[in-house]
Amino acid sequence: MTRGFKLIACIHCAIAVHAVIFVATAAGLRAANAALKADGSADVGAVAWSHRYYYDYASEALSGKIPYRDFPFEYPLLSYPLFLVPRLLVSGFDSYRFAFMAEMFLFDVAAIVLIARQGGESEAIVTVARRLGWYTLYCFLLATLVIGRFELAPMVLAFAAARWWFSGRAGLGGITAGLGTLMKVFPGAVAVPALIWEAAHLRTTRARGMTAFLATLAAGIACWFWLGGAHVLESIGYHSGRGLEIESLFGGALFLAGTISGSKAPWVFDHNAYHVTSEWGARLAFLAFPIQGMALLVVMWAFRQSGMADGLRFSAAAVLAFIVFGKVLSPQYMIWLFPFMSVLDGSLGSLARKIFLLGCVITLLLYPGPGFGMVLEHQAGAILLLNLRNALLIWLFAMLVYGSPEDPGLEQLPAGGKRAHGPPRHPPQPGHRVCYDED
Repeated sequence: MTRGFKLIACIHCAIAVHAVIFVATAAGLRAANAALKADGSADVGAVAWSHRYYYDYASEALSGKIPYRDFPFEYPLLSYPLFLVPRLLVSGFDSYRFAFMAEMFLFDVAAIVLIARQGGESEAIVTVARRLGWYTLYCFLLATLVIGRFELAPMVLAFAAARWWFSGRAGLGGITAGLGTLMKVFPGAVAVPALIWEAAHLRTTRARGMTAFLATLAAGIACWFWLGGAHVLESIGYHSGRGLEIESLFGGALFLAGTISGSKAPWVFDHNAYHVTSEWGARLAFLAFPIQGMALLVVMWAFRQSGMADGLRFSAAAVLAFIVFGKVLSPQYMIWLFPFMSVLDGSLGSLARKIFLLGCVITLLLYPGPGFGMVLEHQAGAILLLNLRNALLIWLFAMLVYGSPEDPGLEQLPAGGKRAHGPPRHPPQPGHRVCYDED
């Protein structure tokens, strides 16, 4: 049996398992909601609410309205087609939910293929299976969020951008990162280590990736304003006006401080989420953005000091910095890291996956589990659990940025995917010629 056949079989097995996860999760939620309706309306994980939210947005366009211009839309430009395409295919809400989950499943399949092909043609099938196994485990744990939100789409774009940018296809990586940024901002974080890479090897890279990234971003923003006019600024202002989300690093710390001091941190529900009130959280919310920026600068500096060989690892660190140091940390943000964590190798990757796994388990206990409701009731155990999850993410960030694994397992392969024979390849130094495939 050839390696190619084994690889295809491995990919198909993973796709089949994920199909079961999607179907079983949808069926399980329907059964759970029906059972809980005896005590009132029920929507575990707010999956139906999210689908209704997307459905209503898409239905506005079918009535002849233009997003941003005729009705407020909180997400970037390229997120709207994710809601609109399923709506164009169906007529009612129930069928829309099926179509939307099918759309997300297609992005899930794309992630499976990218993860399976990460190591090139010489990688052992057992390693491919291990990577897909970890990705499947993460998806299984947070399956409610996987099928209920649209995070899989920008997740795939972020991972593909990092993978292509650091494997000799910088132009394609830059375009993909730009498209991802226009869908949900965070995929732009992969440009942070890529900028350092291209600046250090300007003679060979000719900044093709960064040029493609900025050109894609500029074209997208121009289309965004052409479509929505000045109302686009209202969408941006919607997010800048948000307070400190309770689940964020700083929000959780405030709740913990309040518990220790005996003064309960007050909260408010706005922007469709729970935030610490401005009396407690305004100053930290104001500082979150510069702290987030400083964390990304730390990633850039550490990547430069590391020799710039581990592009995917530091792309993961940049995405994690965006997640953990921001003023908003919704539970679905964990999905963004699924493929990155799955492909990290070596002793660092082994430990990082386990830390992230524990973080996913705690996230599950918090939401859609009962933990978050207990946090809102200021129960000390749940608040400690939330802060433990956030502490694990800080530990993970420190590992990705400062870790020195014995076998990083992340050395970048040539664009063709074949690992060269001989000693391990070191990152090219400035002034040395490197061969890049045409974009």
